[in-house]
Amino acid sequence: TTGYGVATGGTSSSITVSSQNYTLLSFTSDANLTVSTGGLFDVLLVGGGGGAGFGSSYPSGGGGGGGGGVLEITSTTTIYLPAATYAVDVGAGGAGGTTSNAGSSGLESAIGSLLSVSGGGGGGGNPNPENYGRNGASGGGSSWQFGTGGFTIQASVGNNGAGTNSLNSGGGGGGAASAGSAGSGTTGGAGGNGIDISGFITGSTYYAGAGGAGGGSGAGGAAGNGGVAGKTSGTGNAGVNYGAGGAGSSSAATGGAGAAGVVYVRFKI
Repeated sequence: TTGYGVATGGTSSSITVSSQNYTLLSFTSDANLTVSTGGLFDVLLVGGGGGAGFGSSYPSGGGGGGGGGVLEITSTTTIYLPAATYAVDVGAGGAGGTTSNAGSSGLESAIGSLLSVSGGGGGGGNPNPENYGRNGASGGGSSWQFGTGGFTIQASVGNNGAGTNSLNSGGGGGGAASAGSAGSGTTGGAGGNGIDISGFITGSTYYAGAGGAGGGSGAGGAAGNGGVAGKTSGTGNAGVNYGAGGAGSSSAATGGAGAAGVVYVRFKI
C-alpha cells in the first residue's frame, strides 16, 4: 500500500485534522513544490476570482465577478506524486472593469501539468456586448437586462452567474457552493456562496471561491458566504477571501477586483 510522501515548499505548518497530524504547505504565490519522498498528497486548489464589471452613468450596476473554482467540493483530492520538483501556479484575481468594460476573469491555479482549476469569470459592464458575464469556474453576473450571466466551465467546482431584469442593476457572480442571484429593479443580485475549506486547513470557518454581488442604482447586492457586497457608487468592493469575485458598483464606477486563489498540499506525519 502506498503511503504519504514528504515535500517542502510554500509556507509550512503543522496541523491536526480528526486526530491525524499533517504537515500543511500553503502557496499564496507562484513557487516550487519539491517532493523528496514520493507518495500520496492531499491537495486543495482555489482559482483566482473574477473582477466585477464597470457600472455606467445610466446609472447601471456592474455585474459581480465569478468565484474561482474550488477543487474539490465534495471530498479531499488525493494524488500520487513521484519525487520531483513541481511548479505551483497560484491564480491571480481579475481586474475590475473600467470605462464601460467587463471585468477580467481570474486565472487558474495548478500543480505542474497534473492538476488545475479555473478562475472565475469577469462580471459584465456596459455597453453591449460587454454587458455579458464571462464564463469561468463560476460565471460572472451580467450588467443590464440585455446581457446574460456567465456559465460555469467546470460544473464540479463552480456555478453560473446571474442576469438582471433591469437597466439599473447587475447580476451576482456565481460561487463555488451556489449560483449568483439575479438583479431586480434597482437592487443588485447577491453573490453566490463560497465553500468552507476549514475542514482541510483547520481553524475557523473560511469560505473560498465566493461570487461577487452586483451593483445597483438603489442598493448593491448582498454578499454571499465569503464574498463582498455590491455598491451604489464608488469603486466596487474587491474580493478578500481566496478566490472571491469582486463586487459591482453603479454610477460610472470601476468594478471591484477579484481575489487571488491559493494552493494547499498536505501529507500525514
